[in-house]
Amino acid sequence: MKPIRLTMTAFGPYAGTEVVDFSSLEASIFGIYGETGAGKTTVFDGISFALFGQSSGAERAPEDMVCHHDHAKDITKVELVFDLGEDRYVIRRIPVQQRAALRGSGTTTQAHEAYLFRATGMKLEEISEDNPGEVLAEKKVGLVDAQVEELLGYNAKQFRQIILLPQGDFRRILTASSDERSPILKQLFDVGLYETFTAQIKARAATLYRQISDEKIRRSTLLDDQSEDQLSQAIQSMIDQIAVLDKTIETETRALEKRQKGLSAGEALAEKFKALAIAREEDSELQAEGGTIDAVRIRLKQARAAQHVLVSEAALQTARDESATAAAREHEARDNLKSATDAITGARETLSRTHMQREERESAQARVSELQRQQVTLDQSKALLEELNAAKLTSQTAEEAKAATEKKNVEAQQALSALRDLQKQHPQHVRALQEATTAMSALDTESQALDQFETAVLKRDRQSKEVDRLSTQHDEALEQLETAKAAFEHAEQDLTEIQALHIARKLKPGEPCPACGALNHPDPASGDPERRGRHDEFERAGKILRSAENDELEARTTLAAAKATLVERQNEVDALECPKRDRVALAPILLAAREEKNALEADNRFADLEGKISSAEAFASNAAQALENAKSAVSDAKGVEVRALTAYDTTLKGVPDELRPVNALSEALSAAIAKHDQLAADHEAAVAGEKDAAVVFSAAEEAAKIAQNGVAKTSEGLKKAQGEFFGQLEKVGLNEEAFQAAKDDVAQFSVLEAQISDYENRVAAITARLRGLTEDIGDQPTPDLALLTKARNEARAALEQSRDAQSRLKNELDGRQQVLGQVQRLTTQINDLEKEYGPVGGLSDLVNGNNDRKVRLPDFAIAAMFDEVLLAANHRLGPMTDGRYHLMRPEVTGGGRQKQGLEISVFDGNTEKSRPTKTLSGGEGFQASLALALGLSDVVQRNSGGIKLDAIFIDEGFGTLDEDTLNTALETLYDLTNDMRSVGLISHTEQVKTMITEGFDIEITPTGSHIHPRRNVA
Repeated sequence: MKPIRLTMTAFGPYAGTEVVDFSSLEASIFGIYGETGAGKTTVFDGISFALFGQSSGAERAPEDMVCHHDHAKDITKVELVFDLGEDRYVIRRIPVQQRAALRGSGTTTQAHEAYLFRATGMKLEEISEDNPGEVLAEKKVGLVDAQVEELLGYNAKQFRQIILLPQGDFRRILTASSDERSPILKQLFDVGLYETFTAQIKARAATLYRQISDEKIRRSTLLDDQSEDQLSQAIQSMIDQIAVLDKTIETETRALEKRQKGLSAGEALAEKFKALAIAREEDSELQAEGGTIDAVRIRLKQARAAQHVLVSEAALQTARDESATAAAREHEARDNLKSATDAITGARETLSRTHMQREERESAQARVSELQRQQVTLDQSKALLEELNAAKLTSQTAEEAKAATEKKNVEAQQALSALRDLQKQHPQHVRALQEATTAMSALDTESQALDQFETAVLKRDRQSKEVDRLSTQHDEALEQLETAKAAFEHAEQDLTEIQALHIARKLKPGEPCPACGALNHPDPASGDPERRGRHDEFERAGKILRSAENDELEARTTLAAAKATLVERQNEVDALECPKRDRVALAPILLAAREEKNALEADNRFADLEGKISSAEAFASNAAQALENAKSAVSDAKGVEVRALTAYDTTLKGVPDELRPVNALSEALSAAIAKHDQLAADHEAAVAGEKDAAVVFSAAEEAAKIAQNGVAKTSEGLKKAQGEFFGQLEKVGLNEEAFQAAKDDVAQFSVLEAQISDYENRVAAITARLRGLTEDIGDQPTPDLALLTKARNEARAALEQSRDAQSRLKNELDGRQQVLGQVQRLTTQINDLEKEYGPVGGLSDLVNGNNDRKVRLPDFAIAAMFDEVLLAANHRLGPMTDGRYHLMRPEVTGGGRQKQGLEISVFDGNTEKSRPTKTLSGGEGFQASLALALGLSDVVQRNSGGIKLDAIFIDEGFGTLDEDTLNTALETLYDLTNDMRSVGLISHTEQVKTMITEGFDIEITPTGSHIHPRRNVA
């Protein structure tokens, strides 16, 4: 790649557009000169950014290259024209930045954009903004980056290794210690692939080793200090014991069934004896109940007699009710007659008073007539009053319109003045927004780094808490396991004891013991052999124990995995740079910056400012004209109002002043009419009231006579009903007291009859039951249930003992078979894992330094590449030093072995001895550093598929050389130009400027830095 022309706009210290035309240089070696901070390295940054979107040192982000100079008006962009063999290309880039919005005021974010064109066959002067050549890729940064790397054959990192040579790095390599040199070389050599492979194979080996260890622990825990063969033999022994118990259980089951049948028959006969005794008690109770039933039969007879008297009693009650009603009506009629007499007396007095108000009624009528005449006059003046009110309203409206117009005129002038002041503030607002956006971007980057660090710490802390929790959980699992073991041993002991008790119950003197075969039984077991649930408790304890063992194993395995994860989380934290500010310190700064930026972006006062000013000027002119029109309208309205008032006052001379106000006359007329109407209404009401009272009095007299006749008639009916009632009582043989007592039982006929019938039915049923039970029992004796129950229980206990023993063996067998299956599976897994671990573990040891040379694979790779660089560097250093110096890596002895580290020594041909590179003089050190830089470039070029490098740039380092040494160094660089390579040097020393005259001068000015070509400056 050979650069032809570099164009930078608002880039770094360059506020305007600067063009670096490399094709105009006559010499192949040139210099870039300027003061410190002028922007010499920025030229290399421009080339690197154009090609790869990165600075030449990779320390700055693309947005950091935006020019923040006050005179920078354009957006930042870079264009590079370069040749690659016979082809020519143009690449343009625009970094992320804030620019003015296309619509309205404010700014918007410009995204990173890249464009790649083929300009083969085009002359340099033909290439322009509008004519860059054939489009290969545009806008999409990823697509452009991929095509650039494919064309060049190297990436940004390799570009900085083989084309941009930072002399400072190689001076540090030359004089650093072995430990200090390693990280520097890692920056220059890409050994990430080896590091990744080493870490991955180490992690894989550690995982396999941890898995093998965990599985062996699980297997050892399951076997519990025994071998697989011993476990298999124990299982077979249990199977044989279970088979013997199966036959014993079959015999004992038949014996239990026989005892159970005998007990059931005895219990049925005992129930019949019990039922006979109960039937005899019920028969005695029925005989005692007979007297009560006889009393019920007498009540039923008297109720049937009382039923014939109920009709006469109802007729007597009706006669009594009618007599009481007639007496109440007669009393009410007398009260009504007295009220009617009082009412007619009052009505006649009221009529007399209204006759005396005749003159007052006539005066009220005259007042009404007078007011009606005045009302006619007032109605005639209403039209004039409306004209007057309309004139006043028009005058008031005109005054208000004038005031509103004056206010609008003042507001329009103020708005126009404010917009013109705002127009002066607009440039300052744009600069403030750009500065706020830049500050916000830097703070966001810092916040993201802080988020990443805090997230890593939070994950680490959470994992630490998880390890603590799992440790506690594992401790609890261990405690539960110990508790389960104790409970299982206790249950097993209880089960053994109950089995011994059952055997002791069957021991007989002189007969052998079923357990040991002894004939003498000096100390048989004692206690309660009937306690239930021993086997169930043993079975539950066994399940709980197995569950606790599994829980403890799982808790232990989980805890080990959590601890490994905690180490990984801590490594992640250690790999991150600790933030300079914490969240508490950064948050208010970030918030303030965001609020400032948001406030500036939300400020829409500058949107379409010119249009707003134009509209405000037109509005102010219209407001002034409207004010003049309003003043003229006020004058006209006042004249109309005066003329309307004169006409209205002339018309109302005949109407008293107190009646002129609105509604005054109508209210007076209404009051007069109301008074006249009230007097007339009072007189008419008195006449009608006297007539109505006379009619009511006549009706009350007639009603009193009718009520007296009703009382006499109902008294005769009551006497007749009493005679019929007492005659009916005598006929049925009851007095009135007996009738009242028997009357309530008339409604209970069915209840009394049912009570008698139920008693007779119960007597018949108990007689039949006594007879049946006596026949069923016959002469059978009462059964001995205690003896039958004892025989059944002994047979059941023997069966349960055998079943308990069988169940215990089966549960233990099931548990051991499960353990054997798990052990076999674990053995298979362990064998598979160990087979996989063999080569992986060996390779992990080899690449991680566990080898004869104690060297890790990445360090070995660095050393191998470093040897290549030293070899290439010596090809350059020999001619520069007339063959005196030769760089080498000395062998050192350690632990009885010869090994080579990353130390560098220089072999001095004059003394034929090697010595440290720190002993080289300043000029000699520069020669060695330059040789290292050129050697690295040669090696990377060679290892990158023979890429042809058409240019190389060297940054600083020439200020320490004397004239002879500088000449020698420049001869070496001139040798590079013989390979058709251009060489660019950055320097601020006058000595280099004098010797390398062609190139570019960079000047610092108040408006930003500027680049000027220099030729023939000798």
